[in-house]
Amino acid sequence: MENLPKKELINVVKAGMTGSRSAFALAVGRLAVKLKKTDLTLAQEISKFLSMENVMRGAGEFAPAPVDVDSRMELVETIYPVQLAKQPIFDRETQSTLNLVLKEWSRLNELLQEGLAPARMLLFCGQPGVGKTLAAHWMAQELGLPLLTLNLATVMSSFLGKTGNNVRAVFNHAVSRPCVLLLDEFDAIAKRRDDDTDVGELKRLVNVLLQALDDWPINSMLIAATNHGDLLDPAVWRRFEHIINFQTPSHELIEQYLIEFVQNDIARSNLAALLLGESFSTIQQIILSSRKEALLEQSELLKTLVRNSVRFRLSKGGVEKPHEGEMVLMHLEGYSRREIAARLGKTHPTVSKVIKRYLGE
Repeated sequence: MENLPKKELINVVKAGMTGSRSAFALAVGRLAVKLKKTDLTLAQEISKFLSMENVMRGAGEFAPAPVDVDSRMELVETIYPVQLAKQPIFDRETQSTLNLVLKEWSRLNELLQEGLAPARMLLFCGQPGVGKTLAAHWMAQELGLPLLTLNLATVMSSFLGKTGNNVRAVFNHAVSRPCVLLLDEFDAIAKRRDDDTDVGELKRLVNVLLQALDDWPINSMLIAATNHGDLLDPAVWRRFEHIINFQTPSHELIEQYLIEFVQNDIARSNLAALLLGESFSTIQQIILSSRKEALLEQSELLKTLVRNSVRFRLSKGGVEKPHEGEMVLMHLEGYSRREIAARLGKTHPTVSKVIKRYLGE
């Protein structure tokens, strides 16, 4: 017993008496690492109890969600199991980071036995519609964990102290079982504490949040998503192991996204170029409305998709050569290529070339 590392032993007892199952497992792992230097056999015996099965026990078994005292509305939305219709498309760097985190979780046993924990707090930054929420759903699906999403409209309160109490209730609920907790619109509860107009409520809220982040267990993942990373309190940034910046999709990713709906290579590439700069969310909406329209009108999906995309981009001034968009729209309205050429002052071959690029004809 004289060889037992006293500090680590005290941490084990403390975690066992006051902490979560995962905090206890991490403390035991760190004790085992120290013991390897003096008593390898004992360290190996202790390490046998450090398994993913033990640490992740109870996933999916939640008590009823906490509610706001005044409105009686639930503070979190729970989805379990999470099942996406298809594999999301992420850029190479984002996919690589997410895969790295999943790899750490898949080897949780090895990490625990070395007194280490997998990355468990991720910050997603980027404009609306670029895939932040979808990525959180995908991570929950891949980990096989429930997804809890903070209901910001219910959590935020005009009463002093109420918002902090609601946030604390959400975290107390989330840490009771392994899960993925998504804090969408994170900047609403993690704003900088240097606002001169603040009466102190914001500072108290951020302090509550920081304490909750520090106490976050290793058998759950916390994902915060924000459209305004510049508004976050500096102390918040340091709590996250990975910060992922989501961008609007590249031409290559849009092509990959469209391949299910547009088989013609030339038309797909040109449509991707037309939609470059739009978010996946916007592109998805254009595809969805086009599919419904094509079904109801018994028309070809590609033509409907191109027509709606051209109209949308022209309305935003997002078409590099607007006259090409006009050519395509006139063609889809039934004008002959010669009529289009005459009306727009272009040659017949030019009109034919543009239509072929957009529609593959």
